[in-house]
Amino acid sequence: MSVFRRVATSAAVIALCQTPVPSLAYGEGGDGGGTSMTGGSGASSGFTNATTKAVVKTLTRGGSRCARLPRVYQFDCYRWVYKRASDQLLGNPSYSEAQKAMAQVERTLDAAVKQNRDTSQPVRRRALETYKPIKPAAVPRVTRQAEQAMTTAETTLLRSPSNKQEHYARIAEAVNSNKVLLRSALLPGSLIRLASAMLAKLIPQS
Repeated sequence: MSVFRRVATSAAVIALCQTPVPSLAYGEGGDGGGTSMTGGSGASSGFTNATTKAVVKTLTRGGSRCARLPRVYQFDCYRWVYKRASDQLLGNPSYSEAQKAMAQVERTLDAAVKQNRDTSQPVRRRALETYKPIKPAAVPRVTRQAEQAMTTAETTLLRSPSNKQEHYARIAEAVNSNKVLLRSALLPGSLIRLASAMLAKLIPQS
């Protein structure tokens, strides 16, 4: 190899070694703005007030709407509420425990509605959602299952690491409001409306 060629090769190697390599650190800077390494949907990562506020609003407004339906339709309505909440957190690793908790409530309600479906009654529709009724005799049992699932989700959120408590506690409060509405369905109509109005105050203002 000629002296000229050896010098050119050495210069190319030195230039390559000095070329900056892009950082692959996930969520660099702590603001959740880094490139996602999860291979998921590409949703932004990190805790934000906007994300937490959106989930709380989904739970509280959705729960209030479900409480106004006939009792046999409420459980499938709540299933949709928790599905939407779960979807809002999907792909954001900071909210992974909350997302799994919401998804578990959805699965519990989905199974309960399927097992106790009242095929003699029509479904109710709201936009793209359809609410399936359960048999009236199954209401007490499904109510207990729904409350237990929500309690488990609430406990999971409240036992989260301290760095997640600020956001998870707000979501847990919204889950608890759903349990209150489920129980209030056994009260006279005027008290149900009162409970719904009080819980509506938990909805974040946009």
